[in-house]
Amino acid sequence: MTEVRGRRAGLLSCACDFDLPDDATADRAGRASLALIAAGFAFSVLAQALAFAALPIAGAVLSPTPRAATAPVVLMLAGAATATFPAAFLSGLFGRRSAFALGASLGVAGALFAAWGLASGQFAGLCLGAFWLGVAQGFGLFYRHAVGASARAVAIVLGAASLAAFAAPAIVGVAQALAGPLAPAGALIGAGLAQLCVLMLAAPLPAAIELSQLEGSRHFDAWGFAAVTAAAALAWFGMMALMAGAPLAMAGCGLGLGAASGGIAWHVLAMYAPAAAIGAAGWRPPAAMTTAAGLGLLAVGCLAARSQTSAAGFDLALIVGGCGWSLATLGATQWIHAHGAPRSLLALHDFALFAAAVCGALAATAVI
Repeated sequence: MTEVRGRRAGLLSCACDFDLPDDATADRAGRASLALIAAGFAFSVLAQALAFAALPIAGAVLSPTPRAATAPVVLMLAGAATATFPAAFLSGLFGRRSAFALGASLGVAGALFAAWGLASGQFAGLCLGAFWLGVAQGFGLFYRHAVGASARAVAIVLGAASLAAFAAPAIVGVAQALAGPLAPAGALIGAGLAQLCVLMLAAPLPAAIELSQLEGSRHFDAWGFAAVTAAAALAWFGMMALMAGAPLAMAGCGLGLGAASGGIAWHVLAMYAPAAAIGAAGWRPPAAMTTAAGLGLLAVGCLAARSQTSAAGFDLALIVGGCGWSLATLGATQWIHAHGAPRSLLALHDFALFAAAVCGALAATAVI
């Protein structure tokens, strides 16, 4: 019998050579994860921009009554609100890879279903697809919580989202060239392809999710959280009223899908570019001041949109309103992360934002 030297009863050895990563390896992994999150959020915002450009017009074409024209947009936002709590808790239970992949897969299905409903004249199909697209947006919004409170990381993520705005008009132009009268369906297919990219980018993400380092603080300011959430919800109400109402108002002025998509693209760019610039500069203005300034700008944008008749005028109003939403959302996000909001309150905060957006979409024709 051959004696095995160096072994004894009770000695446990691991067959896999496992070493803790050094700082350089961890830093490279962090940069790769941040790049994936930024790219995933950018494609999610691209899908959002395409859907918001197409759904108001598609709803106006297929709705049985004028009152139902905004139903697809409302259902998209309702789907996003429905997804906020699953996005928060599934990312904790199963990791962000699984949560973001689930949301993106529903977005792919929703975009294709909405495009089919529009092409076949099925208003119910359009609405169901819009709801699933909204669920994907609810998961996509949680990307901004996945990088914690780092100003540089937030700047990278928001900056990537602002770049997505440049792609939306080009995709709509291709849809108009290829699909003609069915260009909104082509734009929805483009939204589905964007969600497919989100799905592919979610697969290599690490499972862990970054939240505020102060999460779970015993001295969390509940009243402050309620105030900042209410202010942010008001900003989302105004933003959605502007985003849903402007394309319909532009159509009433004889401006088509191309003009509407261009305005929405400028609006989406303005929604993320100011926050990206502030984060990149390392400037951290007081959250309350930032939110209040954003609400003021958003009010100016909504009031200006009511009196516009030209594409340039609508574009300017959408840009001003987008900048206001950007500042208000940035201030609110900074506050909740600086004070260590737990995961349940992050979900509640996002739910309040989408609920306010649903109300803004319902009131779009009255506000704009």
